[in-house]
Amino acid sequence: MAVVLVANAAVSGAVVTRAVTAAVDPGFVPAGAPLGQIGTDPGDPDDPWSAAAPPGGVILQTPGPSASPGAIGTLRVPLPKNIPIGPRRVGIQVGHWKTDEAPPELTKLVVQTGASWEGVNEVDLNLDIAQRVAVLLNSSGIAVDILPTTIPPGYLADAVVALHADSDGVGELSGFKMAHSARRGPYEDALLNDVKTAYAKATGLDYDGTHISNAMRGYYVFSWTRFQHAVSPFTPGVILEMGYLSNDDDRALMIDKADVVAAAISAGIMRFLSDTPRAKIFEKELVVPAFPSRGPLPTSTP
Repeated sequence: MAVVLVANAAVSGAVVTRAVTAAVDPGFVPAGAPLGQIGTDPGDPDDPWSAAAPPGGVILQTPGPSASPGAIGTLRVPLPKNIPIGPRRVGIQVGHWKTDEAPPELTKLVVQTGASWEGVNEVDLNLDIAQRVAVLLNSSGIAVDILPTTIPPGYLADAVVALHADSDGVGELSGFKMAHSARRGPYEDALLNDVKTAYAKATGLDYDGTHISNAMRGYYVFSWTRFQHAVSPFTPGVILEMGYLSNDDDRALMIDKADVVAAAISAGIMRFLSDTPRAKIFEKELVVPAFPSRGPLPTSTP
């Protein structure tokens, strides 16, 4: 079974298994259509975050007359038309790889080339370990897509793990970090915990839960309401900061013991797949809180 390095194209390996009926629902919002603003970028207050329906669309359910004040309704996400079949499929996303090929909606990522320390570039480290993880998963019969910065819209798989390495700029912090986004399926916690447990045991690194950033929790790969180039809300996904590139011991682990790091990630993914059948992941529609609908942000007057 070959490892697939995915560029800016849809991933094959899925067939149509369910008819689409959501479009006849009066609350149906087609893919890419606006759902309302959801706030602003903390790093750029002038940039509003506008929610949009993912590939396949969603059904916006508004609160009924008996709802409490301030209720914002829910989003019902229909089951995907193309549910994966055949071998279990896993996407390993390489942080900062091929950012120069990002589409317009990800323009801000073009200049984000990753950390660099003592001549080691994060993107090279991420790609090396991703390829090692892919070989290990392949040997267990898992189909693997090695994904660049640009994710195929609505990417479907049994799991996705995004690989990064951090830097604190001074070389003091050590450890690994993990996060997943909100408003997604119910299996992210299980994937995170399985990878976290295996990674800590194999690498000996401490878990750095105090430096998990909003950027990790809102990682674009999982933010289907903000970006079309994101994984399906049904695809369980987590981001893993494998260690601090700026820390001598962390860096040595990720470079000199890359096989140990890759084996730990692979073991965590395999545990998740073993405990979470595909039939569960794609068993039923998702219902998540809707975002409040607001008007445009006020503009200054001359």
